[in-house]
Amino acid sequence: MIVALTGVDGDGTVADLAEDLAMLRVAAGKRVLLVAPNPGAYDAQLYDDLVVNASPQGAPKADATLARAGVILALLQPATLEQPDQYAALLARLRLAQRANPAARLLVTVAHGRRPLTAHQTGCLLVFVAQLPHARLADTLVLDDSATTYHSRHSELELQAYKQDHKLCAAEVRHLYREIFRPSGTI
Repeated sequence: MIVALTGVDGDGTVADLAEDLAMLRVAAGKRVLLVAPNPGAYDAQLYDDLVVNASPQGAPKADATLARAGVILALLQPATLEQPDQYAALLARLRLAQRANPAARLLVTVAHGRRPLTAHQTGCLLVFVAQLPHARLADTLVLDDSATTYHSRHSELELQAYKQDHKLCAAEVRHLYREIFRPSGTI
């Protein structure tokens, strides 16, 4: 399966999240290739899954990846949510991808700091998702104060088996992983 992650241009958290998801997939025993925005040549058939950073900086290749992905994950930041002109290009890319690839599951998530989203930011997020047919809002991700790594506010809600068996990433990332790589036919 191809999992394509995208966000607003210059957002380094997309690359970090792609790396975390690929690492969790490898830990699950799968052969995974983590693909950069401008990859070299590779044989996709050698891998069970491709986790692709389809950020806009490699636009033609990134858009082609979105058109072939089984799952598209759009990662937003709170500051971007309040400025429609910043996310308009991402919204247009996602709509194009949906037209080219109607079978892809589209998940939208937001990574925010320790302060929760404001009511306005939450409203903007819901409006963003509502503009994408068949898109679904995934769990939000909580960044630490340096805005470079994830931490967990929700670990006490997580099943004990996940706490013991999957220690590689924060609970939110593991939950997102389960949403992305859920078995076919489950909702």
